[in-house]
Amino acid sequence: MRFNAEQIAAATGGEVLRPGGEGAVLTDTRALSAEAWYLALRGERFDGHDFLDNIEHAVGCVVDRELPEGWGRGAVRVSDTTRALQDLGRAARARLTAPVVALTGSSGKTTTRSLIHAALSQMGAVHQTGGNLNNHLGVPMTLLAAPLDADAVVVEMGTSSPGEIDFLARIAQPDVRLIVNVGPAHLQELGGLAGVAREKGAIFSTARAGDLLVVNLDDPFVRRIPRPAGTRVLSWGVAEDADIRLVSSALEAAQLGTVAVFETPVGRVTAHLQAPGEHVAHDAGAALAVALGLGLDLHRAAADMSAWRPVGMRLRREPLPRGATALNDAYNANPASMISSLRTLASLPGVRVAVIGDMLELGAGEADWHQAVIRDALALGLDQLVVVGARMAAAAHALGVSQQIAVYADPLDAAPSLCAALTEAHVVLFKGSRGTRVERVLQMLQAEDGLCSTT
Repeated sequence: MRFNAEQIAAATGGEVLRPGGEGAVLTDTRALSAEAWYLALRGERFDGHDFLDNIEHAVGCVVDRELPEGWGRGAVRVSDTTRALQDLGRAARARLTAPVVALTGSSGKTTTRSLIHAALSQMGAVHQTGGNLNNHLGVPMTLLAAPLDADAVVVEMGTSSPGEIDFLARIAQPDVRLIVNVGPAHLQELGGLAGVAREKGAIFSTARAGDLLVVNLDDPFVRRIPRPAGTRVLSWGVAEDADIRLVSSALEAAQLGTVAVFETPVGRVTAHLQAPGEHVAHDAGAALAVALGLGLDLHRAAADMSAWRPVGMRLRREPLPRGATALNDAYNANPASMISSLRTLASLPGVRVAVIGDMLELGAGEADWHQAVIRDALALGLDQLVVVGARMAAAAHALGVSQQIAVYADPLDAAPSLCAALTEAHVVLFKGSRGTRVERVLQMLQAEDGLCSTT
């Protein structure tokens, strides 16, 4: 979406220091062109104003301090560039005529968002959140990047502290609002599961009359979140009264995929999904509910989801040496998503190995959560359980099971023994919180000149 100097100033309450023509608004100097404005953000470890002297191409800049000497292009000065970015996001949203779909949740947000994107593809040009741009900066960036003629926009919203979802929902003003689930994530900041439910529930509480709320009937917290008067409601889940009801999900062993069957208002609909697990089928049900709410052909939506692939390190199938298979789910983890991935692994054929790492931001009960995950993992009957990281190691020792499983305080120490054991029959899950970086173990195994290449 393009703005000129006067439009930027009007949206942000800023002052035009030098006039400038229309251009996209970007915050990364590496993406700048002669048709873009550079907005100089500040962070804890950086100040975008420091790069102004090195900018070779731009319509102009948006700043909250003095311009560099000799600056000859457009310029708008604002009181705070972070607030200006958010104001511009609001202005971009006001220009959109396409429906805006927004979702949040404790786990599965990105998978659900990308499935919704696939399910809506029959609408035409569907713009969605890129990468992990789901916070107070990412949501306005997503809206600013949306083409003016988009046919739909799908916005992912994340949170780590109270009030963020309320703030983001008021920027995006979605027409369709969805909560994937409420689970044990960011408990330290949000104050337990009740606090998580309050925070996620803000996407519903800020709804206007006529907005569509898409409700997960299988989540007791989501079911209890109040729904403002005048809003419309559609539901999904395995519950008998769900509008999109998951009837069955079955593993496609050869492709490590899932066949999901749904009962819908237009009859039975089947989706072939390119990732294993009932939770993936459940997320696809959410996508079908959004498609239903927007009046789309559900059979076509399901067919379009067959072209979907997992995003990033989210249960993505990858090769390992000697014909083994990795399930890279190392982007992030909380207790609920950890158990879901472990159950998926347990449902697969072959030699099933789980490499699970520390889960962060769980607050005072983190030791109990880690022990609970290990107990559940042992009960699943996996062929091998490998726990990595200080928290997981402490939990294994506290449970007295450290002799039954492989325990490594340093995740990288797990790689040699894993490498030595790999065969074509192995399926290895890698899962942990972002700060644990369990994917480093996977990368060591995959390295062409690494330890597996010499054995």
